[in-house]
Amino acid sequence: MLVYRKNTDKIRNSAEFIIATLGGGKAGENVVFISDSVCRENAFILADVSRELGLNPVVIDIDSFGRDERYLSMKAMMPLKAAILASDLTFMLTDQMLTDFGMFLGNSDECDTALLGANRRFTLEARGLKEWDLNREEILHYRERTERLAELLRKGGLLKVVTERGTSFECEMGGGTEAIYPVMAILPFYVETAIIPKAGFFNGKLVVDGASQCAYAQRGFPIRPAVPGHQELYMEPLVIEIRDGGVSGYSGPRIQVERLEKWMYSSNPNAVLADEIGIVTTTSPENDRYGWLIDGTHQTHCVHVALGNNDRRGEVIHAPEHCDFDMHNPTITLKRKVLYQNSLFNDAFIFKS
Repeated sequence: MLVYRKNTDKIRNSAEFIIATLGGGKAGENVVFISDSVCRENAFILADVSRELGLNPVVIDIDSFGRDERYLSMKAMMPLKAAILASDLTFMLTDQMLTDFGMFLGNSDECDTALLGANRRFTLEARGLKEWDLNREEILHYRERTERLAELLRKGGLLKVVTERGTSFECEMGGGTEAIYPVMAILPFYVETAIIPKAGFFNGKLVVDGASQCAYAQRGFPIRPAVPGHQELYMEPLVIEIRDGGVSGYSGPRIQVERLEKWMYSSNPNAVLADEIGIVTTTSPENDRYGWLIDGTHQTHCVHVALGNNDRRGEVIHAPEHCDFDMHNPTITLKRKVLYQNSLFNDAFIFKS
């Protein structure tokens, strides 16, 4: 018997779309749902729908294992690792700012591999499962946009990003990048085209008028309490100067500067490289409401730049240290052709190309 009662059809339709369409689940396949106390009920709902679709589901609850440290120092559990590796597809419902597939499998590369959707390991931000009435066409359109934009950027040209608050940076696509990835596996709303610049090809100024991950007590640094959705947008922006792909200067509110310095210089090597340009390709308001609640980054109508210390730039997105900084309402151009402006993507150009 299904564990859910209210809005059964809506919940089932959303779960089926996530499992079968976005996840590609098919009858006879084995599926793992990783949960904890926050998302346990949703995990069982998804398992019930999986069973209806003919899959073989199992729910694995990690709450008792990692909750005391909020997972930050969690070591790989061999039974969980074995279950993930033996499954056809896996959905992680636990918060992606506290857990990831690299932690579960004991290999940090697995975080990137999962984000790119290469092995059918998905991060599912299922907090709103009971409320969602998913617009399937819209979600699939955003996903196609992400792939088309990646293809377009790989053809080359000068990418420029500016905002009214003062952000202004540029990077040569093609010859000036190590890789361009469509990030497709954070479901159901989030998608992003991630650009990994080559050293020396990124220049400009970041005026961080959105949230930054430095404001979250990540990687064990007690920088401030993690308050879901607290983006500190009332502060003056943090300004970061980039020259030849590295941090050449910074200024801003004292607390922001202290966090940035603590984060950059507490790692070896220092996390002072421009590791990534992230173009958020979804414009779904549900992304902002249900996803990224701990640090408030990766919002719609934003571009983010990550600083870090990636010495494997052509292989992975996420360095040992990697921190994202949001900038609101950008104008993005490629070879002087508008890709994004006034909260709209130029899909006529992106899809035509």
